[in-house]
Amino acid sequence: MTSLSNYIKFTLNIEADNLEFLDASLEKHRGRDAKVYHAVLHLDHCLRCGSDHIWHNGHSYSNVRYLALDASLPVFIRIAKERVVCQNCHRNSMAETDLVNKKRDPTGLLY
Repeated sequence: MTSLSNYIKFTLNIEADNLEFLDASLEKHRGRDAKVYHAVLHLDHCLRCGSDHIWHNGHSYSNVRYLALDASLPVFIRIAKERVVCQNCHRNSMAETDLVNKKRDPTGLLY
């Protein structure tokens, strides 16, 4: 884990061990500036059988609006959730966290 990732977790008060922050940027959202954090949610074992013999099978992206103290600058977290296929049970799994639901946002847009 990088020091940037640890600093962002500390600043946002996030305790997910498998979440790694990569970058932060200012972007436009509905005509206003917004702070966007880019993160990857890692998965290193099968959620069904617990095996660590897995194949990585891409990412599913979610956009989470995060509560900020400064309402004039909204905060979003763009999370890439890893998908894996287990070599033992041949089932698909997706990384999970309390910040975002397991199901993908059908619109793919920021809330």
